[in-house]
Amino acid sequence: MKPLVLISIPFELLKEKYINLVLENAVNVEVSLKAENLDCFTRKDFKEVAQLLKFNNLKTTVHLPFFDLSIGALDPWIRKISLKRIFFAIERARLFEPLNLILHTGYYLEHYERRVEWLKFFKEELSKVLEWCQEMELVLSLENVFEPEPEFLKPIFETFSGLFWCFDPAHAKVFSNKDELYWLEVLHPFLKEVHCHDNLGQRDDHLAIGRGVIKFAEIFNFIKKNSLLEILLTVEAHSEKDAQLSWKYLNEVF
Repeated sequence: MKPLVLISIPFELLKEKYINLVLENAVNVEVSLKAENLDCFTRKDFKEVAQLLKFNNLKTTVHLPFFDLSIGALDPWIRKISLKRIFFAIERARLFEPLNLILHTGYYLEHYERRVEWLKFFKEELSKVLEWCQEMELVLSLENVFEPEPEFLKPIFETFSGLFWCFDPAHAKVFSNKDELYWLEVLHPFLKEVHCHDNLGQRDDHLAIGRGVIKFAEIFNFIKKNSLLEILLTVEAHSEKDAQLSWKYLNEVF
């Protein structure tokens, strides 16, 4: 057994540029949904792409939109509109029959002083998202982004059964105050997916694996040692060349 490897591709690029390349090379895809995708493409557009992938026996995950969204926002209007956008995205995502849905928490450093309030609101709204996902038999995973340490997220995973973790070690490196391996040690019981991209430790560069300082060799050794081989590995490079390098790297390692 080995992890399933996918490549993250924004929906508009998948539909308009990469779909033939994906089909020819049998590439499993994490479909990245942006707000503008949801507004500019019809349900029929999403269904056509989803059917092409399924007809060719390709597996998918879906990254839900996240820019400007925060279901734990202190402003109730922001919570309401964020939830509406996410529900709409899940309806479109459902067409792909994805193995996983990835959601950002929307937590920012500005929330730190009122983190107890933020956490209360977030759990209330997350329960609604999870309930709908479970009704549609969809799996949901939270991705770490700006959370300061894994202990911040752990109570959320412990509160909701059927909620999983999408580990982004590059985010842990540049946005948190804990080492990426420490994140894995604390939260690996909830692990569903790993976003694989590298950086130089200062910015979220989204480089090919091996072009930065992220401890991928140690991460993958941890995954093997702890028999976590049913997880998903998603390439999140921001260039074709880096995506190809990471794809090759992951298939060689596993």
